[in-house]
Amino acid sequence: MNKSVNKGISVLLATAVLASPLMLEPKAAYALSIEDVSADSTRVDEETEYTIEFEINKDLSSGDSIFVRFPSDYSVDKKLKKSDVTLEDDDDDEISIDSVYVSKNVVEIEIDEKIKKGTVLTLTIDNITNPEDKGSYEIEVKTSAETSYKGDKITISKSSSSSSSSSKGDFEASPSSKNAEDSISLTLGKFNLSSKSKLKEGKYIYVNFPSKDMLPKSISKSDVKVNGYKPDYVSILDNDSIRIEIPSGADGDSYIKLEFTSSAGIVNPSKPDKYYSYEVEYDSKDYKSKDVEITNTSNTPFTVSLSDSSAGARTSYTFDMDLSSKLGSNVEIEVEFPSGVTVPPILTSNNVTVNGAQVTNVSVLGNKVYFRTPYGFTSTNRASIKFAFEGYLTTPRTAGTYTVTTKIDNKTYKSKEFQVSGVTPPVAVDNTLATVGLTRATASTPAGISIGIKAMGAPIVRNQGFIEVVLPVGFRVPAYLPANTVTVNGVAASFVGVRGQNLIIIPAQDIPAKTAAQVNIAETAGIVNPATPGVYSIGVYNSEERGLLFSRPATVVALNGVSFKQSVASFTKAGKTTGLAVAPYTVNGNTLMPTTFFRDALGFSISYTKTTAKVVSGNTVMQFKVGSNVATINGKNVTLPAAVQLKNNVPTLPLKTITERTGYKIIYVNGNYTVYK
Repeated sequence: MNKSVNKGISVLLATAVLASPLMLEPKAAYALSIEDVSADSTRVDEETEYTIEFEINKDLSSGDSIFVRFPSDYSVDKKLKKSDVTLEDDDDDEISIDSVYVSKNVVEIEIDEKIKKGTVLTLTIDNITNPEDKGSYEIEVKTSAETSYKGDKITISKSSSSSSSSSKGDFEASPSSKNAEDSISLTLGKFNLSSKSKLKEGKYIYVNFPSKDMLPKSISKSDVKVNGYKPDYVSILDNDSIRIEIPSGADGDSYIKLEFTSSAGIVNPSKPDKYYSYEVEYDSKDYKSKDVEITNTSNTPFTVSLSDSSAGARTSYTFDMDLSSKLGSNVEIEVEFPSGVTVPPILTSNNVTVNGAQVTNVSVLGNKVYFRTPYGFTSTNRASIKFAFEGYLTTPRTAGTYTVTTKIDNKTYKSKEFQVSGVTPPVAVDNTLATVGLTRATASTPAGISIGIKAMGAPIVRNQGFIEVVLPVGFRVPAYLPANTVTVNGVAASFVGVRGQNLIIIPAQDIPAKTAAQVNIAETAGIVNPATPGVYSIGVYNSEERGLLFSRPATVVALNGVSFKQSVASFTKAGKTTGLAVAPYTVNGNTLMPTTFFRDALGFSISYTKTTAKVVSGNTVMQFKVGSNVATINGKNVTLPAAVQLKNNVPTLPLKTITERTGYKIIYVNGNYTVYK
C-alpha cells in the first residue's frame, strides 16, 4: 500500500514561520488525502463496485463516520447494507462497521472501532450505478473529523477503450502451458497505453482473469514484475481479479508488461475453451488480451488399489499419482470417494499417509476427506496416498465401476475406473416387533438406549459393517463415545463414531442375516435426553441394507418423573437420588416396591406395620395385608397379581396396581423404570 506522505516544510520556510508574530499550524496537516478511486467497471450505466483509498490524518473513534459523496449523475442503492461495504486498513485487516446509511447520493459508514491517524484505508462500496453519459466525475470523501470533502476523478467511458476489436485484442497473453488446471507462469503484454497516459508510482493496475478458479489466496510481490520491476504491493480483490501497485522503476512508462512467475500460484482454468481472455485496467481504461485457448488437462488418470474389492467390504485404498506440479509441505489435499463408500465420520492422522508420511489436519465431510501434507514433506511430482485398513473405509455397497477424484493445490485429478464385485442381496425380514427404549425417560437426564433388532436382512461383517442409530434433534450427543460404552449382543463395539445426531456402531463380531441383534448404549456414554418433554422418533439403519430398518417412538417426560432400577435400592427425581428401604424386585413378572417409595417418591400418604400397609392418594384409599393377594381399594376387594411381602420390616406392594389407580404411567426398559404422570 502506498501511503501518501505529508511533506515537511523547507528549512527556510520554517525559519520564516517561526520568526513571524503569529505561528499557525497549517490546516493541511489535518486534511484527509485521497490516493486512488477505481471501479470494477468504468462503463456507462453499469452497476459496479467502487474502491476508494485514502489516508486519514486525525484519529477516528468508534461511532465516527466516513462519508462518500457521488455526483448526482450516479445512482446509489438506497437499501445499501453493511454486507455491501468493506473497510480495511493498510495491514489488510478488516475494520468493523456499525451501520451504513444512504441519503441522496451520500453514503455514510459508521465505524465500530478506533482508527489511528496516518492509516491508509481501503473502502469498497458495491451496488453503485455509473452515469448514463461518459465523462470525468469526481468522487468525494470526508470523515467526522473534517468539515469539507476531498475528491478524486474517475473517467466513465461508453465501452472498452481498446482500439482493436475484441477478437483481435490489445496484447498477447502468454501462459507457460495451455493445459487445463496446470500451474503456469504468465506474461501479459507488452502493450502501449492510450494517448497521453503514463504509469504513475503508487497508482494501481487491475488485472481481471478469465475464470474464478485461477488465483491462489495470495500472491507475493516477489512473483510479479511491472515493466521489469517488482511492485510495491499485490493484493487479491476477489476470485478473479488482482490489484498491483506501480513501483518507482516503472514511473512515467507509457506501456505495460506484466510478468507472473510459476511460484505465484496461478493455474489455468479447469474447463477447456478457445476464447479465454485477460483484461488489464489502468487509469480508467480497459485493455483486453487476444484470446487464449486452453486444452484438456494433461493429468494422467491415477490407479486405485483396494485390499478387498467385494461390495461393501472394509478395505484400504491406495492412489498412485503423477502430478502436474510439485507437491510440497502443508498443502491441502481433498479426496472425494464415490457414492456408496462408507467413510467414517472420524479419521485420525495415522490412518492416512502420503509417500509414507503421516498427514495432518484430517477432517471428513460426507464422502470427502481433507488433510494436509506434513511440515518437512519432501517436494515431489509423485504421490502415493494411502488410507489404511484401520481407517474403516469400505467399498461401495453395490457392484459396479467407480472412480475417485482428488484435488491438490487447486488442480483436479481423476482416477482410472476400478471394479467392485457383487454380493448377495438382502433377504426380507420382519422388524415390526423391534424395540427402542430409554433407560431414563426424564427430560435433560443422561440416558442409555436399548435397541432390540429382531433380524438383519444382510450379514454384518465384524469390524467392517455397522449399525447406525439416528437420534432426533433435542438429544445431546457427545462428539466422542468410548467403544466400551456400547455393546452389540453383549460384546463391546469395535468402534463407535459420531456424525451429528447419528451414531455409527461397528460390531466386534459377525451378525449373520436373519438373526437378531441387541444394542445397548450405556448411560455413561454421555447421551442426554431433550429438555422438552414429548415423543421422539429414533431411527435404526445398517450399512448393508438400503433405507430405514425401523423407527420407534421414545417418550421423554418432565423432570419430576421418578426413575429407578431393578435390584438397586434408590430412586432419582429432579436430579436427586434418594435411598429405598428395599430394592425393587419382581415376583412372577410383577414389580414390588417398598411402601415408603409411594410416600418419598410420589408424595402419597402412607402408614404401615409388619402385617399391614395403607396408601392414600387423593380420594383413593388402598389397604394391604402382608401375605395376602387381596387388597381393599375404596372399600372393595381387589385381587392382586402378587401377594404382599415383608422385606426389612417394610411391606412391599405391587407397583402396577397402585399406579393404575392413581393415574401414573410406567416406562420399563431392560430393568430400568420411569414412573410419571
